[in-house]
Amino acid sequence: MDKKLVNEFVKAAAAYGKSAYQYHLSLEEVNRQKENLANLQCWLKKPETKRVGRDARKWLRKDISETSERLKAEKAHSKMLSRRMKRLEHAIGVKTLRLVK
Repeated sequence: MDKKLVNEFVKAAAAYGKSAYQYHLSLEEVNRQKENLANLQCWLKKPETKRVGRDARKWLRKDISETSERLKAEKAHSKMLSRRMKRLEHAIGVKTLRLVK
């Protein structure tokens, strides 16, 4: 076996594991942000919220806006990690075939 090829395979596998873990964390964060956004929007629609001061509603809308921005950024990060995982998955497959030959 080619030692260089084995080292490349090990590095690709380690990078894949790291990316998979980061992707999993990113998906959890996306789900948390979605839940937060849904809760904030629900609060904004409640009749009790309409009775509070204008400043409180303004702060709530600001929180909704910030949560939406964080969600958008986290989705983009998650998508990038997904592409990286697919690329590494392919690289591992190619290196496995080269090792077998």
